Amino acid sequence: MKCGVCGSELKGNEKYCENCGALVEEAGQGAVQTQTEVTSAMPGGAFQGEGVPTGADYGVEPAPKPKKNTGILIGAVAAVAAAGALAFAFLSPKDPKEVVIAAFENIYPEGQTSPMEEVFGLSGFQEKVASSDMETSVTMVLDSCSDAFLDEFAGSGIRIEAKEDRTNKAAFANIGVIYRDMDLANLDVYYGGETMMMAIPELSSRVFTMDLGEGLADRIDNSPFVGPAIKELGIDVAGLVDYAKTIREKAETGQQAPLDLGAVMTRFKESTQAQEKFKEALVVEKGEKGTCVVDGQEVSCQGYQVVVSKDSMMEFLRSSTDFFLNDQELKDQYLSQLEQSVRVTEMLGGESLGVTVSDMYLDSMESVTESVEQMIDFLDKGLTDVNMDVYVDKKGRLAQVKGTTSINRELYGPLDITFDIRLEGGSYLTENLLADVTLRNKEDSIKVSVDKRGTYDKKCLTSDVDLSIDGGEGLMAGAVWTGTYDGESGDYHGGLSLTQDGDLVLDLSMTGVVDQLEKGSSIHMDIDELKISVPSSVVQVALRGEYSLEPLAEPVTALEGEAFDMLASDENQWQSVIMELYMGLMRLANQLSL
Repeated sequence: MKCGVCGSELKGNEKYCENCGALVEEAGQGAVQTQTEVTSAMPGGAFQGEGVPTGADYGVEPAPKPKKNTGILIGAVAAVAAAGALAFAFLSPKDPKEVVIAAFENIYPEGQTSPMEEVFGLSGFQEKVASSDMETSVTMVLDSCSDAFLDEFAGSGIRIEAKEDRTNKAAFANIGVIYRDMDLANLDVYYGGETMMMAIPELSSRVFTMDLGEGLADRIDNSPFVGPAIKELGIDVAGLVDYAKTIREKAETGQQAPLDLGAVMTRFKESTQAQEKFKEALVVEKGEKGTCVVDGQEVSCQGYQVVVSKDSMMEFLRSSTDFFLNDQELKDQYLSQLEQSVRVTEMLGGESLGVTVSDMYLDSMESVTESVEQMIDFLDKGLTDVNMDVYVDKKGRLAQVKGTTSINRELYGPLDITFDIRLEGGSYLTENLLADVTLRNKEDSIKVSVDKRGTYDKKCLTSDVDLSIDGGEGLMAGAVWTGTYDGESGDYHGGLSLTQDGDLVLDLSMTGVVDQLEKGSSIHMDIDELKISVPSSVVQVALRGEYSLEPLAEPVTALEGEAFDMLASDENQWQSVIMELYMGLMRLANQLSL
């Protein structure tokens, strides 16, 4: 036998080659391993430095050692460091207060699922209605009625159409009266090029026109028929026309934009820091774990004991009140609305109030401030700390909040308040939830309960809400809403019922089908039945109809017919038109009698 490394003769009983030190296999089949393997197999895991002779000691060159891969080594070290950092982040305890605050703030996270938005694209419709050329219509007619007299008018109802042609700065509206499924009469209204037109084709062949452009006030004052009637009413024509022009210009240029609530809340957060101070005042400690139902499954949740102090709540109320009572933009908005109301009242012939708008504003603000201060004073005297148990699941979602507080009242004694809110999730966190709030004093108690259930699978959705108020005998009420929509068939159903002391007060339901839908762009729905039942009056009414909202099919055009200038016409011309309208009404009456 020879050593497989250096070729030296072996006696057969050696464990290591005497020449090079290589390990000899127990089976005696020559030298067995490479130098690298020998190194790892030697006692102590090292070939040199362990008191064992080496090949070099015998004049034999050892096998070359493999070069270290520096890139792999660095990558391995980085991976170990990253793993350690992640482990620290996940395993190190988080601040309980941060966990609880984040759970509350993420009840409605940005980008959460919105079934109505995903199915119908409501935001798209809102945007198009506000900025695009659109047309809409709704028709409702009587289908049946439990009252025999009213049932004779089955098939009668109303149709409303509106077209907005922003491209050509024109608009059209129609109000149609339907009698037994026939068009009885129509009122058409057109506006474009600072001209308004109106027509009732079934009553008159005339198209009533009015130029709303420059000089309108003078045309009204000089009108031989309309002018004297306006003056008798004491209307300030010039002021009213100027006011209407100003409002229209502001609307067209965007100056008359509605109050931006988002901007108000931003100013509130930045100027008061009320929310941040409120968070800082929270006392949060880690509590016992609990079991909650989330997304249809029982899950383990970490519990937290939270105390909201009375002082922090009062500080938040005072800071918030000071902001909303003193914010300059809110003041300007309110003052503007007040000025407009007073101005319109006076221009329409109303009596002057004898005080300036500024004085009215100051008086109203003093009244509001006094009421708010009384409320805050009442709460400051009676409010106590709120103690809560908050449960958060492993994903950081709020699963349950239950707690107690009380309000001390001088005349009626303490009012104890308990609440329990469970957010059970679904396609979004609040799709399913249960909430109970109980108010209790020494003698009475009132319990308000909400049970909300919903489902959504990207095609079909359901939504059911059951609200009940139980205050004992004489104070029991409830409201139940049910809604379903099948995205494949388009079938929908919605129902609302109101009860009082166990008796049905109102039952309202609507059933139909959405037969055309382009998400966020156009929709058409048939209303097969809109049923209204009022048991106390023993009357049941069923309506039917349709609704549509879609892009404008064609540009809006002016009404056609013989023009009748409402301001330039004299009394004789008006009498002729009035007679024509009267004869048209007689014709319709004869048709109805048939």
